[in-house]
Amino acid sequence: MQTWLGGISIAWLLAQTVLLFAYRHALTVRWREPALRFPVVIFESDDWGAGPLEQAKALENLREILAKFKDKKGRTPVATLGVILATADTQRIKNTDGVEYFSKSLSEPVYTPLRDVMEEGVRQGVFALHLHGMEHYWPQTLMQVAAKDMNVRDWLQSDGIPGTESLPSHLQARWTDASALPSRALTNEAVRAVMTEEASLFGTCFKMRPRVAVATTFVWTEEVESAWGKEGIDVIITPGARYTCRDATGKPGGEDKRMMNGELNKRGQIYLVRDVYFEPMLGHKPERLVNDAKERVRLGRPCLVEMHRSNFIGATEKCDTSLRVLEAALEQLQHTFPEIHFMTSLELAEAIRTKMPALLESKPIPQIRIWLRRIKQIRGFAKLSKISGLAVPLWIIGKAVGA
Repeated sequence: MQTWLGGISIAWLLAQTVLLFAYRHALTVRWREPALRFPVVIFESDDWGAGPLEQAKALENLREILAKFKDKKGRTPVATLGVILATADTQRIKNTDGVEYFSKSLSEPVYTPLRDVMEEGVRQGVFALHLHGMEHYWPQTLMQVAAKDMNVRDWLQSDGIPGTESLPSHLQARWTDASALPSRALTNEAVRAVMTEEASLFGTCFKMRPRVAVATTFVWTEEVESAWGKEGIDVIITPGARYTCRDATGKPGGEDKRMMNGELNKRGQIYLVRDVYFEPMLGHKPERLVNDAKERVRLGRPCLVEMHRSNFIGATEKCDTSLRVLEAALEQLQHTFPEIHFMTSLELAEAIRTKMPALLESKPIPQIRIWLRRIKQIRGFAKLSKISGLAVPLWIIGKAVGA
């Protein structure tokens, strides 16, 4: 009988060892991922910059909404602006019958009102500027596609300054050649050359170097990260994975890396994860954002909210609705989370990097509680834990720490 029980015990321990070994990386990174003590909500709004001139008024309206709210420390909600530094000079392209590409940069006088609104918002504490890219596409790719696609050709030669939102989604990726699908990698030399130009123009426009970058359509590569690093960019906004191409269907593909909040790459650049989506123009309601924020708080994670420019430009009715929904969402967030903290993504990254005790959990019991919640979301782990019996000691630990 004892031999039989001993054999079962050994088999059980062996099963747990195998399971823990198989999931060791997923378990470890969720333990290392910082656990926040308070709710942190940051709005991240991409695509602002070179483009339709109505953006200046749109940002004024957005700034007014954000300035109405403050957390307990007196900080307003922040919308980080993913800045596009140039777009097609459609008139000059049209004058060449579409044979040659020309761009119009954000530094030109026509964009002075827009830059002024951005900079005033930064001074006021409601905006923070991120590098999104020179153009919201790779120009050579667009020119190649325009030779055979009438819609793209018309976009490049349209009247006024068109928005890139009307381009096919796969062509809005900057760091890959999507002239044919699946897309092909750009040369390292091309990436390095344009990155220096991007950082320099950003400095010309705003009198400061970029510290935070977010790739258009979340497609970028190791070489892009390296080039960002050489230009002083040490914070990278991600969706939790790095996609390196557009696949045969035009969707982001070629995932070669997954990351957690606060994880460092080999150059010491820090990743943040933006995985909450709030687009009022798509019918997203305040309750959706509040529920997503609750889940991030439960897991000790920041709530980085994706909210594109397209919500706030275009038809007046759509813009007004988006602003009303955003205002209602902020009201509900403050009501739900009295201890909410507003800050920039750069400030969050610095707090994580320096292990700021005022924001990051350092006591073992809360850390274990949050870790137990996180590991339940590992694909396959919860089911195998039940089958193997590991779920029992994990449940006991959870009861002990209040998970």
